[in-house]
Amino acid sequence: MQARTLKILALAAALAAWLALAGCSGPSAAAKNAPRPAPGHAHRVIEVPTNGSLITLPRPGKFALVRAKTDLLSRTLTAPGIVAPDISRTVQVYSLANGYATKVPVQLGDQVKKGQVLATVDSPQLADAISDYQTAQAALTYSVKELAREKGLYSHGAAPQKAVQLAQLGETKARVQLRTAVREIHVLGGSVQGAGALSPHVAIRSPISGTIVTQNIAAGEEVGHGSLFTVADLSRVWVLCSVYENDLDQVHLGDRAKIVLNAYPNVRLFGRVSNISRVLNSQTRTAQVRVVLSNRHGLLEPQMFASVTFSSVRTRRRVVLPPSALFQLHDSYWVFVPKGKRHFLRVPVQVGAIAPDGWQIVTHGLQAGQPVVRQSLKFASLVAKEKH
Repeated sequence: MQARTLKILALAAALAAWLALAGCSGPSAAAKNAPRPAPGHAHRVIEVPTNGSLITLPRPGKFALVRAKTDLLSRTLTAPGIVAPDISRTVQVYSLANGYATKVPVQLGDQVKKGQVLATVDSPQLADAISDYQTAQAALTYSVKELAREKGLYSHGAAPQKAVQLAQLGETKARVQLRTAVREIHVLGGSVQGAGALSPHVAIRSPISGTIVTQNIAAGEEVGHGSLFTVADLSRVWVLCSVYENDLDQVHLGDRAKIVLNAYPNVRLFGRVSNISRVLNSQTRTAQVRVVLSNRHGLLEPQMFASVTFSSVRTRRRVVLPPSALFQLHDSYWVFVPKGKRHFLRVPVQVGAIAPDGWQIVTHGLQAGQPVVRQSLKFASLVAKEKH
């Protein structure tokens, strides 16, 4: 009985060994039914699922690389601007004589010469001054005769010396009153000699040659003490820019400025910052930055809008890349940095303005000397195709 039991155990062990050997020599049913990878696509593109930024390619050599470089570049800032007359070449034209405008032979925008008549004013105030002048002139004529008479009487002993002294005083007062009347006429714009002498009509003349940029009077209107015209010499003008207080540290005296006029978008004008206002607008939180421009050809007119780009005279090193190396997705920019032989890392970067040579400034995310894929768009397109 014991021998029979040992025989059965030996047969069971042999059967178990045979089944184990059969399981190792052939595929299981689950393995046979599992889908196999398509031929030629194994290890083509793999994105690491942890962060989705590492990419593996089998033939990375066909993608040209370019290294980020550093350039000495100046900071740039763009601000809106408006053309304005140069205040040092601008004159307000007033009439010191009240009255009514009888003639206004010029209009807004006209070119005028120095001394040209801009308006004629009929002034009752000047008429009163002329009357005072004529009265003072008559008084002086009388006092001169009176003084001569008293001197004659005194020479013959017929008048005391005091009478001569009083006549002398009267003659002096008359001369002073006449001079005062003449000065009043001149102040009001009239004249006591030459053409138009003692006329109550005042000719308002331009004090400089230039352009009428404002006009506040027309024929028949009352003339007070306000400005009638503004005449500006526009051979040199200002471009006034509004710069926010947060950007004022990017603008300095002497900075280069490129001006593009809305009226002439294909024309480029260049100047330099001549003044930065020390007074901040409390409502807009901006300060005025002034650029002086020559306007010999008359292209610039007051109130024209412009876009002004300031280039700082202070330079600093910036990392730059060719624009083709940047891949934009929504509002973000990326570059593809090689990591090893077949791996590429998708790195987010922040960009700034375009450098003068056409390369893109990278402000954050990349170091100078780092290699990146030169044609990022083609690279990204291939990656997307191979993934699917």
